[in-house]
Amino acid sequence: MDSDVSFGRGGLNPYLDVDELVEDIGLDEDEIARRKEFIGFDREDERRLSDLEELLRENRTAIADDFYENLLQYEETREIIDRSPKGVDALKRTQQAYLVSLATGDYDRAYFENRARIGKLHELLDMPLKHYVGQYGVYYDLIMSRLNERVQDQVVAAIEEWAADRETERDDGLDRLVGALGLGESERDDGGGLDESFEETIREAIDDGMMDVLALLRILNLDLQVATDTYLDSYAQRLEDSIERRERLARDVEADVQEPIDELREASAVVAQRAETISTHAATQAASIDRAASEVGEASAAIDAVASIADEVHAESQRTERLAADGVDAADEALAELETIETAVDDVSSAVSSLEDRTDEIDGIVDRLDDLAKRTSMLAKNARIEASRDPSGSEATSALEVIANEVGSFAEQTQSDLRAIEDTVESVRADAAATIETADETVARVDTGTERIRDTVDSLEAIHESARSTATGMDDVAAATDQQARSVESIADSIAELSETADQVAGAAESVAAASQEQTASLQDVGESVDRLTSDDDPDRTPVYEKVQ
Repeated sequence: MDSDVSFGRGGLNPYLDVDELVEDIGLDEDEIARRKEFIGFDREDERRLSDLEELLRENRTAIADDFYENLLQYEETREIIDRSPKGVDALKRTQQAYLVSLATGDYDRAYFENRARIGKLHELLDMPLKHYVGQYGVYYDLIMSRLNERVQDQVVAAIEEWAADRETERDDGLDRLVGALGLGESERDDGGGLDESFEETIREAIDDGMMDVLALLRILNLDLQVATDTYLDSYAQRLEDSIERRERLARDVEADVQEPIDELREASAVVAQRAETISTHAATQAASIDRAASEVGEASAAIDAVASIADEVHAESQRTERLAADGVDAADEALAELETIETAVDDVSSAVSSLEDRTDEIDGIVDRLDDLAKRTSMLAKNARIEASRDPSGSEATSALEVIANEVGSFAEQTQSDLRAIEDTVESVRADAAATIETADETVARVDTGTERIRDTVDSLEAIHESARSTATGMDDVAAATDQQARSVESIADSIAELSETADQVAGAAESVAAASQEQTASLQDVGESVDRLTSDDDPDRTPVYEKVQ
């Protein structure tokens, strides 16, 4: 055992119990023996390791320096070294002691207890197992390079010893070595190889060196097994602690979640029922919305038709307005014409009245002429009487008789003409009376027609104003209809979107119902899982999933 007291005496040792550790990993004498037998480690290996002490002791400083130089290159291993209570120099001394202990140990229970302590200390420093195992690869490189030189030296020494044993004369010693290597003239001619004794010597030297390497690898493997066991024991302890915590937590969880699970199960059932109801209502709503959309579509078509009719009515009202305006203008013209006719009738009436006055004057003249004709006739008669009284038949009497005849003839003719004039005057008077009567009737009719035309004008103006109002109203109706059509289209779009949303709501409600059912099933799974967490502790306990049902 190496005398360096720093080996295995670090500041973390008070935090571990080696006896308990060895007991936990089951490292007793029998287990150590089984492990040695399994990898073939025996007394011969112990002897060979003892022979390597000088080599390891001479190279311990260089190997420790190279070893830590490699570790300090990496941040992860550098952080682990920084956590150690020892400094780098102290760690290097510990590493040197460990290296020498590979060749100086008794390889008994105490030796492997020390190896268990080393592994546990690394685990306490939170060195990952991959790094701990990986550092042995660094060891192999650093130690095997020295062993390689040793094996080469051993082979050279064996060759020299073989040559010394066969040297009889100084001059032929080289010839014998050349001949042993199969390089002599006779061997080249015969196609021979190495001398059998020389070859055997070399093989034995190499084999001896390799057995030294194998012995070192075997002890390093045993060390690695024990150190790995400490890691695994720590992992197992953590796992046991975790299992215990899990079981304790499971019992607590079971106790805590039992009532919420029951409540959640009931709530899930209610949710599922309500979700199903929502789904039914949503489906009904979707159907109603589809019908409303259809009706709105029909209303939209009807509004389009109304808009078209409104446009036609608007056009017709404009035409009516124009006709009413034309009628008002025509009525105004007719009224003006009637006023002209009325004026003309008044003039006729005045003319007839004047004619009647003239006729009366003619009657007076005729009366006077008639009276004159009567007196002339009377005069003629008197003249004839006077002429008849003159029996002499004088020229004067004849003249008087002629005058009497002429006057009588004139009087008769005058009376005849006067009667004709009287007849004509009477006829004129009758015609004038008829004309006056007709003119009066015409004036009355013109007055009546004028009043009716005025009424018609008033009606046409009212119609015109009404048509204008109607046209304006139809403009408003058309605008309102267009707005209503756009509103209905917007409502139709909104209903379509609402229908789609209702379908989505129905689908979502179905999903909620399905999710609720899945949630109920998941609750049962949770109950079963909680039950599985603690079923090993209490086999008579009623499973949680049975309580949930």
